[in-house]
Amino acid sequence: MKKFLALLLSCLMLVSVMTACGEKAPADGDEGTEKVLNMRLAKGLLATDWAATTNTSDMQITWVQVFEGLYGMDEANGGYYELLADDIKVSDDGKEYTITLIDAKFQNGDPLKASDVVFSYGVAKENPRFNYVTSFINNIEAKDDKTVVMTLDYPYSAIAHTFWSIKIYNEKEYTAAGDKFGTVPHKAGTGPYYIDQYDVSTGVTLKAFEDYHGGKAAIDTVNYKVITENSAAVIAFENGELDYFTDVPLSDWENIAKAAGEDDCDLAKGNNIRFMSINYLSDTNNGILGNEKVREAIFHAVDKDAVVKVATAGYGQVAYEYMPSDYVATSPKVSEGKFTTYDFDAEKVKSLLKEAGFTDADIAAGINVGTILTYGEQTADKGKAQIVIQDNLKACGLIANVECAEAANVTPRMYAQNYDIAIFADSGNYDYNNIRQQVHSESTGMYIVDFAAKGASVEGTNKTSPFNWQRLEELVDLGVATADTAARYDIYTELWSIVMDTKTILPLYHQATGIAWSDRINVETINPTYYHLVDFSWAE
Repeated sequence: MKKFLALLLSCLMLVSVMTACGEKAPADGDEGTEKVLNMRLAKGLLATDWAATTNTSDMQITWVQVFEGLYGMDEANGGYYELLADDIKVSDDGKEYTITLIDAKFQNGDPLKASDVVFSYGVAKENPRFNYVTSFINNIEAKDDKTVVMTLDYPYSAIAHTFWSIKIYNEKEYTAAGDKFGTVPHKAGTGPYYIDQYDVSTGVTLKAFEDYHGGKAAIDTVNYKVITENSAAVIAFENGELDYFTDVPLSDWENIAKAAGEDDCDLAKGNNIRFMSINYLSDTNNGILGNEKVREAIFHAVDKDAVVKVATAGYGQVAYEYMPSDYVATSPKVSEGKFTTYDFDAEKVKSLLKEAGFTDADIAAGINVGTILTYGEQTADKGKAQIVIQDNLKACGLIANVECAEAANVTPRMYAQNYDIAIFADSGNYDYNNIRQQVHSESTGMYIVDFAAKGASVEGTNKTSPFNWQRLEELVDLGVATADTAARYDIYTELWSIVMDTKTILPLYHQATGIAWSDRINVETINPTYYHLVDFSWAE
């Protein structure tokens, strides 16, 4: 009996060993036998409501994976495409759109209806943030469950961006949640994933939507973990703890590319802009920034090549245009020489400061121009650019402090023109009409420079705009009144020329976008900004 028991125990141990050798241990981050795609969030997801998310990293989740609009965005394949819209017919006068919806379900199982679209656009129109993409809509109504009729005040050639920007809620779920909507997980979108778990400080877990109209995603579970430090994110990828790493810190690009392998990484030209703005309405140093010569001197003091070298590890590109013409056909091209540009010229700086009334002694002592404000990590690209520009100014006799803090604290100050000099970022622009966010007074709460000086009228101030802001706004309207690409190009070139002549916005650089992924996954299409998790699948 003892021999039999010993033999039986030996056999059981052998079977156990063989089983262990025959099974691959779950990768780090996998939960049991379920594979989990591991992603990084540089900061906690601000909200589960698409309309309350403003950071690109948040929008990559809520605007693409969870919610959808009438149009989608595919940067790798031509930009906008029909998504929840199956067919769109436009009246001869260009003011009425009849939109037929696809057959789709919300993640809670409800069918997508025209009434949900009408409701969602109504919510967006009440949000000042979306004035720039909804202000021209006169009326929107449901003709039947599958048909939406939208009437515009005037023809609007850039409406594709509206169809992409406004996402569709499930009216029933949004209304039932009340003020809590956006603070908890929900199933109010039509996207390929729904938010299963949400903690603003630790991260988000997405689950694939079984009845997604495009077919269930190949990857069931996606886990976003908050990793605030870039250095920690780099280590996590190198250790196999991240499967898809977007916005790789460019200072670490060589190491990340080596860790990923040449077939599992891509360095793309980003559709973005980092620009410096000067608040001509600032009261700092007796309103020094209201002096056009001083603003021009500041522009010529900036060494863009040095900024690109430090801020982007040399991978970015010096910018003169607001939007890269690679992505936007109607973007004014610097090569045509139809607008003023500003390059580093120390002698020009000195000459301009003297024209502004300053002496050699003033310049030698240093002229105070206020504080350079930006947001994000001091070690990220905008923080690095800030320090380079501070040094540039100092070398030319201009003194500036620097301040870098969380976007949630800084951007409201920028939108309220409560700053001296700012470094701001914009991305994801596929129609030049998007510049209305920066130049049109209807975009209150979005623009950084108050060209019309409407914000300066509060508390009895007497400041007025020295700019032809009326023409700027007229050009914005003209630009969307025609669909002719050549005509729109000429209109926007004049618009950008006026902006450049105000000496308030200085394009700095276009940031490259580094993307790397693990050998656990296949990535079908690479989009530098708005990646699609439905394009991912597990490697064989």
